Amino acid sequence: MEEIYQLWLAAVPSPIPENEARIYWNCKDDPTPVLDEGLRRASYLHVGSWGDEHEPENPHAGQGRCPANRLHSWLFYLGTINRYQAPVLDEELMAQLVELYHPRSSDLPADAIGLPRLESFLRQHLGLYLLTEEPRSETYR
Repeated sequence: MEEIYQLWLAAVPSPIPENEARIYWNCKDDPTPVLDEGLRRASYLHVGSWGDEHEPENPHAGQGRCPANRLHSWLFYLGTINRYQAPVLDEELMAQLVELYHPRSSDLPADAIGLPRLESFLRQHLGLYLLTEEPRSETYR
């Protein structure tokens, strides 16, 4: 059975310590009290979903065969390259994400929100920290 992946963006209002970002990006179950509090206060946006067929043949950051997959891989790359972090959503990152979200001729059909909705969310949350985290039922607003 094919795996379905969901991309949610979490705009976290406070920085995440590097040790907790390492735990987050490595999918560990160790305690992350600062991250947990930030996620409780975060704003969320469901961007889209994809399946195994959307994965790139040669995995590279920002690649993929649908917009949500490209955003997910780029944010993972930024969160783990050089040091573990929650990337700051600034104008440069916003422009990168918008560019990656544009359809490509190699894209396969996939569930996704419209670009204006993504741009609006990103614009509203400039200066916050961006993670690819699905809201827990008690945190979603």
